[in-house]
Amino acid sequence: MSTGDHDDIRALLDDWTQALRRKDAAGIMACESATIRQFTLAPPLQQSGGDGAELQSWFDTWEGPLEFESRDTDLRLGGDIAWCSAFAWLGGNKIGQGKVGFWYRLTLAFAREDGRWRIVHTHESVPFAMEGEPLGLFDLKP
Repeated sequence: MSTGDHDDIRALLDDWTQALRRKDAAGIMACESATIRQFTLAPPLQQSGGDGAELQSWFDTWEGPLEFESRDTDLRLGGDIAWCSAFAWLGGNKIGQGKVGFWYRLTLAFAREDGRWRIVHTHESVPFAMEGEPLGLFDLKP
């Protein structure tokens, strides 16, 4: 692992985080590969690429900036591929609902494309109650 690659990915993560907090779909997409494969908390099961309009529409359901924080980030690099996993906090003022927020699990995969690191895969999840109806557990904390 080169220190330069590690620093480049950390800078990419910072750009992505700041764009998320600003609710800037174009800024998010600038960090991603055009061929990104996403398993997000929102349906459908998989999303790929797009023009950012759907993401911006979701951002528009929030009042003011989003709160985002990550903890226990584990970044691994090998050649032109890297990944990180973390606990992530997302919160803010949801229009019509007020203040909301929750912790979830986040994994990002990166690849070097044309000399630049890009996010090529996103996986977001919450644990599910294993007894009774399978409901997502949004009240857990790291």
